[in-house]
Amino acid sequence: MQFTSAISDAVQLLPAVREVCQSVLKQLAGAPCHLACLFASPSYRAHWPEALALLHEQLKPTVLIGCSGSGVIGGERECESVPALSLVAAQLPDVRLHPFAVTPQELEQAQAGGFWVDKVGSVPSAQPIFILCADPYTCEPSHLLAQLNATYPKCPVIGGLASGGTRPGQHVLVLNSELLQEGAVGVAMSGNVTIDTIVAPGCRPIGRPVIITKAEDTIIWELGGRPALEVLREVLMALPQADQALAQRAIFVGLVIDEMKARFASGDFLIRQVTGIDPPSGAIAIAEHVALGQTVQFHLLDPGSAREELHRRLSECNPTFQAAPPAGALVFNCTGRGKSFYGVANHDMRLIRMVGGKLPVGGFFCNGEIGPIGGVNFLHGYTASVGLFRPSSNDVVGG
Repeated sequence: MQFTSAISDAVQLLPAVREVCQSVLKQLAGAPCHLACLFASPSYRAHWPEALALLHEQLKPTVLIGCSGSGVIGGERECESVPALSLVAAQLPDVRLHPFAVTPQELEQAQAGGFWVDKVGSVPSAQPIFILCADPYTCEPSHLLAQLNATYPKCPVIGGLASGGTRPGQHVLVLNSELLQEGAVGVAMSGNVTIDTIVAPGCRPIGRPVIITKAEDTIIWELGGRPALEVLREVLMALPQADQALAQRAIFVGLVIDEMKARFASGDFLIRQVTGIDPPSGAIAIAEHVALGQTVQFHLLDPGSAREELHRRLSECNPTFQAAPPAGALVFNCTGRGKSFYGVANHDMRLIRMVGGKLPVGGFFCNGEIGPIGGVNFLHGYTASVGLFRPSSNDVVGG
């Protein structure tokens, strides 16, 4: 197994494609390209067809998947809001690849089980790994993930929602020789491949965990028998001044994933933003369906905590790095985690390279990030979702 990566910030798309193809071909040194992942700026939109033809001519990938993004990632660079192209190309011997595309109409009518086995082309017993890119305007990612979770339990899905557009039709999804502007594209991988996933949120918990005692749909009426807004105000009033300033930006609610745990820490929650409050009733609304009896905890979006959490998750993988180094990585980073968040450019990529080594890596800034928590795949926000690929056997990993 061998991964390679390249990034270009050429103003024109075709020169950018030539540059990244030449770079990965040199790294592959004559080995075939079985999988290519391509992420590109929306500013290149007009020249996608010619670029796709050129990439297939030069690289000849067995499977090509990708999408447009407001920023792209490669090496130690995060190119935000500028023309840029990121390419990851991999030689994957003894790995079966199953590319697929899903239209909005298919997703609306789909049911878990046989439809997805036929669509994907891989059976659940093969325990495939999924890479998924979706259009946020025409695809319901939570519904899509629920279907995949039910059909392929415990099978990790990593990826993200295309970004950079402001309305339907402005994003591009790539699957082999096709350019799509709706739905989702993916590839299932099985055989001699495994993945370590890192889902590092940008939030940290505040206050204490509390039980939802009255709720409906996305509205939390009561927490611990008290009006939810009253509990929130109490938590905010107890914060130090610096945290109260962070709270002015946004408030989040963390939904506990595993209720059987005795204690909850960062990483045990599915984070969702508070989307509204109703002072007369004391209710709050969040961007997720909730249920009576769920444990929740309020969260703050915090650059320092985001940095620490990503570093911690990467460090936890270090023993695996030493025993079986990853061949390469894909990174799906929230559009809210760039320079404006940290105050410095290239923050997350430099941290990943510092802890994980100089492995080939590529990815993009997403409108929503996909990754597993507790064996279940979710759509996240303000999160770094990282997939670290390596052979499942003891084969030697290429550089």
